Amino acid sequence: MEEKEEEHQPDHPLTCTSCHARKEKEAESSEKATKLKNRLLYYLFLVALTAVETGVILLCALTVLKFKTPTFRVRAVAVEALRVTNTSNPFFSIAFKAEFNVRNKNFGHFSYENSTVYFYFEDVKIGKAFIHKAQVDARSTRKFYIRVKLTSSYVSKSSLLFIQDLKSGVLPISMQSKLRGRITLLKLLKNDRSTNLNCNMDVIIKKRQLKNLKCK
Repeated sequence: MEEKEEEHQPDHPLTCTSCHARKEKEAESSEKATKLKNRLLYYLFLVALTAVETGVILLCALTVLKFKTPTFRVRAVAVEALRVTNTSNPFFSIAFKAEFNVRNKNFGHFSYENSTVYFYFEDVKIGKAFIHKAQVDARSTRKFYIRVKLTSSYVSKSSLLFIQDLKSGVLPISMQSKLRGRITLLKLLKNDRSTNLNCNMDVIIKKRQLKNLKCK
């Protein structure tokens, strides 16, 4: 008997349509998730950038664009001449050179007008000095010198305080002034400001020196 050869068909993997569809859906979902993640990162970046810009603007508003009152001070005083009589006709005459500073902490320049420094002894005006108008650059200090001569001509010679001060060898002198000006930022923002000078010092007669210089 002839043996019949069994026909064997080669084994081929069965194609799974549903598997392909599932893979496509998974790939599509993964792509959407990636796009959503990138979009969220983009929005987070925009929020962070906006917060940084807001912080920079606030910092500029609180520092650069904030107007600050300049300071006006006496830094040093040197006696150049001193004459005192402590007799029946008490009298003093003082000539000195003073260094004044105007400090501007603003990010714009400060322009001030002409002014006057008044000197007092026991609340009596004994002299004055003229200050010329000028400009102080941004974040800088302007230094200038003034020579002045003070006399007790307007002080009552019968004043007990005057006589006591002469006998003690110490003459209390005070200075007062006001600078009026304008601060200009970025050539657009302007603000009118005034700064006061209020300083006290003691003249030591024997040593011909000034001590205890203090400004408020």
